[in-house]
Amino acid sequence: MMLATLQHLGWKLSFFFIWVLIIPTSTQAQFNDQHSVEAIVATLKSPIPHEAVKEARDFDDKLMAEGQLEGGKVYLVTDERSVRANALVRKLLEAMGEDSQHWVVRVLDTDPQIMNAFVTGGKYIYVFTGLIKETASDDELAFVLSHELGHSLLKHGLRAKEDITSTIAGIAELIALFSKNAEDYTGFSKFIKSSYNRVDEEEADAIAVAIVRRIGMDPLRGSDFFSRGKRRDEKTLQETQQRLVQMQQDVQQAQANCQQWHKWYNSSLLNQTQGNANKVNAICRDAENKGLQYNQLVQEYNLALKQQKLDSFFSTHPQDQARISAIAALTDYIYGRRDLQSLSRFQQSYRIMLALKQIDSVLLKPPAKSVISPNAVSTSPSKPSTSTELSEQLMQLKRAREEGLITDAEYEQKRQQILNRY
Repeated sequence: MMLATLQHLGWKLSFFFIWVLIIPTSTQAQFNDQHSVEAIVATLKSPIPHEAVKEARDFDDKLMAEGQLEGGKVYLVTDERSVRANALVRKLLEAMGEDSQHWVVRVLDTDPQIMNAFVTGGKYIYVFTGLIKETASDDELAFVLSHELGHSLLKHGLRAKEDITSTIAGIAELIALFSKNAEDYTGFSKFIKSSYNRVDEEEADAIAVAIVRRIGMDPLRGSDFFSRGKRRDEKTLQETQQRLVQMQQDVQQAQANCQQWHKWYNSSLLNQTQGNANKVNAICRDAENKGLQYNQLVQEYNLALKQQKLDSFFSTHPQDQARISAIAALTDYIYGRRDLQSLSRFQQSYRIMLALKQIDSVLLKPPAKSVISPNAVSTSPSKPSTSTELSEQLMQLKRAREEGLITDAEYEQKRQQILNRY
């Protein structure tokens, strides 16, 4: 379809590109590359605008009042799932140098559950219970949430309005309104927007790697979330293929039975009774039904494959394997196992890290180690808290004496110290 789309656009898009060439340079200046290192540096240095925060607050007020999102019912959750998500988000925000008190975290439940999280324009992050349930560890959940916070930190919603790729997509949509081939132009617009938005997603992943490492968690474990989804999809596809093979064999066997019974029925007048006719008809109806079921599954399978390809083509997120590759490379860089230049094949990941390095971002600093006050340090061993701990320590001490690791005198001395602490 994309080839046809490009051909159908013809002179109309040519006219648009001519328009880009002839408009004054001062007008074109506003359409900057919002994904250059310079643009990223400027964005990271700037605060989230007050207008964006206000829009996010208005959206939240509406969401809380209506309890609906994109036509589906949502329910605010304040149980232990909310406590977990809130604690993790606060930790991530502090690692970013953000004041967590100025951010709002909403945990939402849906039926059926949605496995997602998203941010609005400024300082509002929403986490669905389906995502919390699906993530196998805090490392995975931290990565997904950091990815969403990365969108806010990079102000992707605001930058999109000033990017020329959005303008081209808008022109394609405008052409679609006056075209007989509206579906093709709309597809071209989706292609431009999805390609553009994938850059946002790659940038958010890069930021997520830095944030997760900053709080002392493992960014690479974030890739487990995507790997698991990829394995699940591949397993479902494989199971469907195996089911199709088995169904095809069943259909062929049923059709062969039908033909054999027909041949037997017609081979002799003695076989042509009403009872045998009913039996042959039942066997052949079974073969026909199995054939219909097989054809229906084949159609569903082909449609699913087609939709999968379309989703892959127009998806705003990078493909899982490419995403995992970039996360692995970024993790190696952030831990000092490869140099910055080696990230250049991951263009936006490289640009993000270069921008963070230029502004000496806190996100590139090692995780902060907890500092223990000298006054809190005790020279005496800790006191056993239970009789079980006391018994274990005495047994270990006894084994040490029996194995000749300590003398009898040392044994008695250590034993008395343990008892005194207890």
